[in-house]
Amino acid sequence: MIVSFLSKTLEQNSLGYVLAALIVATVMAATIMILARRVTKLRGTQRTLWAALLASVAGIGVWTTHFVAMLGFRPDMMLAYDSGMTLASAMVGILCVGGPLAISCHLRWRAARVVCGVLSGLGVGAMHFTGIQALRGCAIDHDTTTTIAALVFGAGLIGAAMALGPGRRRVKLSIVLTVAGVCALHFTALFGLSLTPLSIASRAGAEATALSILVVFGALGLSGAAFAAVYAEARLDKQRRQAEHAQARQNEVFSLALRNMSNGLVMVDAEGRISAFNQRAMELLGLEEGDAEPGMELSQMLGVMGRRGGWSAEEVVDFVAEHFDWLQGGGSSRVERKFENGRALSIACRRMPEGGAILTYDDVTEHRAAEQAMTHMAYHDALTGLPNRRGFREEIQRVTTRDGAVAVLMLDLDRFKWVNDTLGHAVGDALLVQVAERLRRICRAEDGIFRLGGDEIAIISQGTTTAEGRILAERVQTAFQESFPIDGHSVGVGCSIGIASTEDGERRKIVEKADLALYRAKSLGRNRVETYESGMMERAIERGQTEIDLSRAIAERQLELRYQPLCELPEGRLLGFEALIRWHHPLRGLVSPADFIPIAEANGMILDIGAWVLDEACRQLARWPEDLHVAVNASAVQMRAPDFLAQVKGALTRHGVAPRRLEIELTETAMVEDGKHMSQVLASLRALGVRIAMDDFGTGYSSLAHLRDFELDRIKIDRSFVDTDLDDVGARAVIRAVTSLARDLSIITIGEGVETPGQLDRLIELGCDVAQGYLIGKPVTAGEANRLIMTRSFDEDLRAEQAEAAAFAAGPVRAAG
Repeated sequence: MIVSFLSKTLEQNSLGYVLAALIVATVMAATIMILARRVTKLRGTQRTLWAALLASVAGIGVWTTHFVAMLGFRPDMMLAYDSGMTLASAMVGILCVGGPLAISCHLRWRAARVVCGVLSGLGVGAMHFTGIQALRGCAIDHDTTTTIAALVFGAGLIGAAMALGPGRRRVKLSIVLTVAGVCALHFTALFGLSLTPLSIASRAGAEATALSILVVFGALGLSGAAFAAVYAEARLDKQRRQAEHAQARQNEVFSLALRNMSNGLVMVDAEGRISAFNQRAMELLGLEEGDAEPGMELSQMLGVMGRRGGWSAEEVVDFVAEHFDWLQGGGSSRVERKFENGRALSIACRRMPEGGAILTYDDVTEHRAAEQAMTHMAYHDALTGLPNRRGFREEIQRVTTRDGAVAVLMLDLDRFKWVNDTLGHAVGDALLVQVAERLRRICRAEDGIFRLGGDEIAIISQGTTTAEGRILAERVQTAFQESFPIDGHSVGVGCSIGIASTEDGERRKIVEKADLALYRAKSLGRNRVETYESGMMERAIERGQTEIDLSRAIAERQLELRYQPLCELPEGRLLGFEALIRWHHPLRGLVSPADFIPIAEANGMILDIGAWVLDEACRQLARWPEDLHVAVNASAVQMRAPDFLAQVKGALTRHGVAPRRLEIELTETAMVEDGKHMSQVLASLRALGVRIAMDDFGTGYSSLAHLRDFELDRIKIDRSFVDTDLDDVGARAVIRAVTSLARDLSIITIGEGVETPGQLDRLIELGCDVAQGYLIGKPVTAGEANRLIMTRSFDEDLRAEQAEAAAFAAGPVRAAG
């Protein structure tokens, strides 16, 4: 049977056309498979268009294969074809062969694809027999058995090809089965075909030529479609490989980043299930291997985490509910959680547009610890650990905006500068640490202790009245009576304390009031406790206004010098003058030096004032006779200035005054406060030729050793010993002792404050060298001093006249230079 089939086939068909048909069928099958793979990967309109192209290529390919084979069928006969039926066969091929194949590309089930393959195979048969019916000039007879066999071969083989699907690995077998199905159907059907010529058609040659042209164009079209399909598939494969490579690279980068992220990451899908997480998330959440898996519900993982962290059931429920609130809400959310092990996590949730969310867990433990440390440093003193000035301001603002009694104690350590200067700053720092510890033991837990800077300390005691604050201050002073043992030293310091409370009036001014009380405690001798008293604030405001006015007075030259004469005893000869400063305020009138000199010393303006006094006194002295001198008072603040000696030299040089004609007066207190430095300054002045006088001798820190150590030229007996009752035995004894001692040391004595002839006579009697006072002469202007110089002496009439004027005098007012 098979031998008979092959023999008859070779007899009826030209071998060349048979091979050509096989080639066309192979190209057609390969193109179909390529297009089928392409269609399965597309969506929407593109898929529909490519499916239509597949149907057309399949139909035209089968039709071309059929007619290429028909061109070589029965070469002994001149066959003619009806054009209409030929075109109809092409349409049958497109619809019945290509249509089912295109539909199969949309199907996922193999059985459905097999059905489409079978229908396509039957469509090949329908196209074949329609094409046979296009023959003209012959009688056509089909063998029924052969026809059925042909249809079975075509439907079975093409159905089998569709059963394999369009997969890449099975495409070669699919192509072979499809070619086999088309060719088996065609040649089997031809085997059972009998043609009986009826007549030779006149147009047979032309129709054969036209059919050949159609077949050629069909083949070209099929080849073009095959080329386009191959190109598209190659391009698609390249794009797919590139996309797969990029996706693989992206997945690799993502996996690498996921493994090496410093924060934990958990991806959750729209159903609340975990789709991805990294190892860092496991570490931060305290989870172990197996506690979290892809596909696990987020609530389950969080529950495990809570249980491992020792949370209560309520805490776990709240934590889970919080996460799901994030997943259901919009935008992003962030919260911080602190765990039992001390770890602090910042948890953020970012919803994804396609559903689900990304949860990130950042370990902020060190960051928060650093923030707390920085905050502590910003509000606490590094040395003592006490809250600092910034903390003090905020605490004061807090307590003064609430009701209830509050007392503020401002402390200043006495002799702390001496500790630093003599024992060193290390000892001073250790002292402050021990002071802070001692204060902590004395104060209540609710009392706030603050180091404001240096040795300034403040205590805020809530619920404390002024009287209770004083009791606390006295406890502090009692505790400070015990010395502080530091590095082998027994350091003793006292403290001055100022107290104010909300009982004193406006709560917001409590710190200023405590400061004023402290200022009073220090000005009264230190190591004292003073409370704020009514009027202190007003006096402080007045003092502040005086500072402003004094600054303007210096700029606008409202200051002037007055000169009080000094006379030699007993002759009464004029020796010189003491320069005394005066301030004529435009509104307040004459302001006493006692009211503004301390202020100038405190704020440093005394340096400018003193420089001006020196220059002005030397300028005036240059106009007077060579045997007269001028005494200028110098403040201790001035003499501590590094350029004081240069100021003195400059004033003398500018005005051409001999140094011996200038006398610098300073109090004994000023000498004692900084004895070593002051001794050096005085030695430099004496080397220059300037004379030195000690003012107010007999008061304050008077010591006979000062007369020797400071090598003085003059000492002024304080007016408190001169301006006394003539019967005052004590005053007489002091004056006699001073004048006698000074005479032995070759020091001139000056009695100041002489207001009566009796006082003057007593000074002469006791051996005083020089007198000064209202009896001798009041402070006068430079012009009046010039007229006084013309007399050169003080007779009895002048003494009487001055005695009458002294009746209402309040005593000389001394300027600080």
